[in-house]
Amino acid sequence: MKILQQDKGSIFGNTLFGTKDMDVRDRIAQKNHLYRKEALHVRSTANKGEQRLDKTVEDHRGRISYLMEENEKLLDSYQAYNRKMDQAKAEYDIKDDSQEQDDLEFLKKVHDVPLSALSEEERDRYEQLKDHMTDYQKFSMDCYKVAVGYKKQLESNQREMIAEAASVRLIGLARLKQHAMVDAETAKENILNSASKEVQGMLVSQAQETLDQKTEQIKEEADQREEKQEEREEHIEDAKDRQTEAQAIAKEIHTKVEELSEQVTDSGQVMQDVKQVVQKVIQEQKLLEEELKGVMINLNV
Repeated sequence: MKILQQDKGSIFGNTLFGTKDMDVRDRIAQKNHLYRKEALHVRSTANKGEQRLDKTVEDHRGRISYLMEENEKLLDSYQAYNRKMDQAKAEYDIKDDSQEQDDLEFLKKVHDVPLSALSEEERDRYEQLKDHMTDYQKFSMDCYKVAVGYKKQLESNQREMIAEAASVRLIGLARLKQHAMVDAETAKENILNSASKEVQGMLVSQAQETLDQKTEQIKEEADQREEKQEEREEHIEDAKDRQTEAQAIAKEIHTKVEELSEQVTDSGQVMQDVKQVVQKVIQEQKLLEEELKGVMINLNV
């Protein structure tokens, strides 16, 4: 079976494998390329983000370590000044229930709060004591002020360490969330890749189905043309046979006419009949010739 050039074009041209389906495959390939590029970008960005987070966590932990070391020193100093106050109390032989010790505790209280927080009676008492402190009270107050400074710094460092530790925990939670999002994005990419492969498979299947249908159609059309060609050839052969037969009859009649003309030259009626027969045969021959021409024209078409 021969496939005409125009049929080849309909199979391998734009209809089946032309620009439209090629564009679809190109778009699929382009999408896959973009997804891969985006995935690389996301991975690169994620790696840089992870590195920055690692550096931030390292800085927070470094700060916590520094504050812990500093607090150890501050605590030692704070305790040292408390011991100095205890030694002074022992050296000056001050009892806990003595008025001197009670006045010292009041002076410590005034140091820790603003004067506006004191009552009028407390302010009067403070005014009486501040310029009349004993040597024990003066030494103890000097030590107390330094110890309070260490204590405040200890408390400030402790709050900062809590904040630094909270930052580290928040970064850990953010990483867990980010990892979950990355996992979801990976799952999404896998689904899209699977869908892309499925679409390509569908395109190939559709193209194969269309090719099979087109091939079957071309085969049927070729078979029909062969049948028509055979019918035309049979018609031509039949017409040729009829023409040959008519020519033979005409020749035979012509011969007989000549014989009759020689034998019956005076019979007008016989000649008239013979002419009619000859005219009929000639007319039939012309009809056969016209029919044969029509068949040839159809073949050319």
